[in-house]
Amino acid sequence: MVRFRGIFCSLLLGSSASFAALLDVEPYRDAQLVKSYSKSEELVEIPLSKIRRAGSGWEPESVIRLQGEYFSSLYKVNRNALLPDVYEHYRSQMLSSGRNVLFECESRSCGSSNAWANNFFQDYLLYGSDSSQYLLVVQDQQDIYQVLYINRRGAGDVMIRLDEVKSTEGQDTSINIVAQMDVNDIPRIRRFISSLPAGQNVVGFVTSEKSNLFTSIEAGDRLISQVSAGIGERLQSRVRFINLADLGREALGVNRISFVYVRR
Repeated sequence: MVRFRGIFCSLLLGSSASFAALLDVEPYRDAQLVKSYSKSEELVEIPLSKIRRAGSGWEPESVIRLQGEYFSSLYKVNRNALLPDVYEHYRSQMLSSGRNVLFECESRSCGSSNAWANNFFQDYLLYGSDSSQYLLVVQDQQDIYQVLYINRRGAGDVMIRLDEVKSTEGQDTSINIVAQMDVNDIPRIRRFISSLPAGQNVVGFVTSEKSNLFTSIEAGDRLISQVSAGIGERLQSRVRFINLADLGREALGVNRISFVYVRR
């Protein structure tokens, strides 16, 4: 699985506009393209919250996992650039054409820059101060997602990571997943449900796998029972659980819960 990670690819060292043409975003003035990557039919995680410690690692509290065509580019701007100006340059373009903001944060509200750089994006060049980072995630009506991460390195250079994923699942499904997480992470599930707007309920699709003791359906039923007990009676009224067993599409993962808004 890929978390917008540069682990494969065609390394491009050409003009700074070469990859931005694919993303339909004009680079910041004098930005230098450091590297670019592309991959088709990859499972990708799109962050929807700040990054936190999870078990022995780090990950965003909420993500969307999907399969699609993945593009990534990394730019560098010299140390004289003002971070707010750089961010606004990209933000204004990414919000054009009716794109919706799925998640946005800056500074320490994003979490650990070290975790974003080394755990999520897996690119040490993105590491900088927690107080100088920006993250923006947008989506358009064609299920194309863009993720922007900006930070200033200790040496002073501003690093700009711009990723794009075009979902190959969006044309054959009406399910719009708003959050996805490990089905055993009860505290995280509780926080998500508790943060829902008043009157907004959700459907939770639960995936599972068979074991030596249980079929996949039985395993799914047990997971739903555990989650229901863990979130408590008050929050149970806001969720309708559906057991997908092992019949969910690959992007839904295994032993995970995917939330979808109930239309109001």
